[in-house]
Order: sequence, then structure tokens, then C-alpha cells
Amino acid sequence: MDSGADTDVLRTLADRQAIVDCLHRYARGVDRGDEDLLRSAYHTDAIEDHGAYVGGVDGLVEFLGKAHRAFDAYQRYVTNTHIDLDGDDAHVESYYICVLRDDDAGRTLVNGGRYVDRFERRAGEWRIARRVVVMEWEYSVEGGAPRYPVTLPARRDRDDVSYRRPLDVDRDPRAPVL
Repeated sequence: MDSGADTDVLRTLADRQAIVDCLHRYARGVDRGDEDLLRSAYHTDAIEDHGAYVGGVDGLVEFLGKAHRAFDAYQRYVTNTHIDLDGDDAHVESYYICVLRDDDAGRTLVNGGRYVDRFERRAGEWRIARRVVVMEWEYSVEGGAPRYPVTLPARRDRDDVSYRRPLDVDRDPRAPVL
């Protein structure tokens, strides 16, 4: 390869990774209730069709916050991602699985589908400009609370352990609890 081809390959890899990182910011932002992180996945004029909500980023952040308050814990997994780069635009399709635990109801809701996105690179940064959420399946199962209640609880704010810098273990040593 010549240096020009190497540069093109590196640019493509960097663009793809920036898009995947943005998708992960979205997931973490929703799961941790971190509105700033969630907003950082979108351009300010982005529009999303989330099924029950269609509109801009401010309304989306409010909608997702309210929709998730009913649950005790939730996680979303962004899996297979297809990225079609076209200059400063990218068309991206990502599969997702979302797990939402409702302790009061004694159930866990699981759904899956696809995020179909148009990303745009503006001022050197890739973010979502348009998104359509396609939910393909959903089911509910009984239970879902952690088997071992001695683990550190997840938080839906910046007090979650994942925000600690530097990370340290600050709980007292203990023998296994089974």
C-alpha cells in the first residue's frame, strides 16, 4: 500500500470507530440517566422517530427519562452495526436489545429491534442527525432482580461506579455469599 491508501484506510477506520463510540454514548447516556452524555450522541437539530415519540433531542431526552423511571434497572446492548460511509454522511443500521427490570411488578421486559440512523460529520464530529427506531419483538418474563443482593447497586446518575476516576474498591473484604 502507498501512504495515500494507508491514510484512506485509517480515516475510514477512525470514522467507523467514532460512529460506534457515539452509539455507545447513546446507550450509556440512557442507561445511566446522563442527559449530557445522551445529548452528545445527537446534533442539536436531530430528529428521532422513537415510535411513541417523534421530534427533537430535548423532547427525546425528556421522553426517555420519563419512560425509564417506571423501571428499577435497565440496560441496552447495541450489537451488529452496519456502517455505509459517504463523505460526511453515514447510513447506519444497528441491532439492539433492551432489558428493563420492574421489581414492583416482579417482571423483566425485553425488547429488540434496530436503530436506523443517518449520521453526519460536522466540525469533525460524527453524531446522529436522524434516527428511526424499529422495534421488532418484545416479551415479558417473571423475576429479574439480582440473585446476589450484595453487589454494588447500579445507579441512574453520575454517582454510578462507572463514573469513578480513578476506580477503586472501597467496600470491606468479605467471604463469598452464595
